[in-house]
Amino acid sequence: MVDNTFTKNGAAHAFHLIGNPHSGVSPIAYWQIEQPGFFTTVQDGGRAGYQQYGMPVAGAMDLESYELGQRLVGNPMNLGALECTVMGPTFTVVEPCVVAFTGALMGPMVNDVPVAMNEAIRLQTGDVVSSTFSTNGVRMYIAVRGGFNVPVINGSVATHVKSKLGGYGGSRLQKGHVLILGDERIAATGLNRAVLPDYTVPLQYETPMARRAKQAIRIVLGPQADRFTEESYAIMTSEPYEITAASDRMGYRLAGAKLNHIDGADIISDGAVFGSIQVPADGQPIILMADRQTTGGYTKIATVITPDLPILAQMGPGETVKFEIVTVAEAQAIYKTYCAMWR
Repeated sequence: MVDNTFTKNGAAHAFHLIGNPHSGVSPIAYWQIEQPGFFTTVQDGGRAGYQQYGMPVAGAMDLESYELGQRLVGNPMNLGALECTVMGPTFTVVEPCVVAFTGALMGPMVNDVPVAMNEAIRLQTGDVVSSTFSTNGVRMYIAVRGGFNVPVINGSVATHVKSKLGGYGGSRLQKGHVLILGDERIAATGLNRAVLPDYTVPLQYETPMARRAKQAIRIVLGPQADRFTEESYAIMTSEPYEITAASDRMGYRLAGAKLNHIDGADIISDGAVFGSIQVPADGQPIILMADRQTTGGYTKIATVITPDLPILAQMGPGETVKFEIVTVAEAQAIYKTYCAMWR
């Protein structure tokens, strides 16, 4: 159930999700959605700790770009941002705010004037934000200082559309929706005096799209590695696999050379993690993504390492994936280097 209240100065006030959001209290910062884009949802870092109860994690597909946006606008890492797939929304700003666009290159514009990616930007009342179809990557993130005033469910605002949970009533954005901004927004009276967050993108930073051009997707052997033939590993690391049109936030279904099992594809169901590569009886890999199920009953040949998940998340149907196996020790060293960049 959607909690249609927001908090101002410690008091709860009602608002209508669609229609006039003022309800006698002013000013309220909000975005009026004019066009929703292809598939736009509110996401955060995910709903961790509830998989044992059958609740999916959800959250941002490209956690790196999501977190970069939060850093740029000065947010903690548990606030919601918009995840825009293929094409972003068009919305009108009511009350000033600070935003950042990260991830896929969708040509964000304010009042039809292009604005920079990976920078904090002030928006004013009446500004119209829009974008084009992506030219590189498939997911752009729009972070706003203070996040969005949407219900927190089990510690998260992440949207899981299949279960109609989280975000804006458990759905993707639609024309006419009104997104109320969070309580930590910059008040109109203080905006001109406000200092934008001093966080800047690390000099050595390369976007997931830039890294994709240089490297394969690195994987470590999975928990059922001994259930596959040696030939399957040779095939997996030498042949490209295409992301099919059946792919979504739950999983990327790949098409390519068949991977062969030694003793069948089925196992007693065990936990499913972001980046697990399960292989059903047809031998075609499925990479589990942000909206993955909580458990799975297929053998898992490998797992994508954490720093390469954002690269994968910025790839879409028709693109090809090449894999490279690394050891656990190598994966840990890569992860330490990756984390050090953000300190």
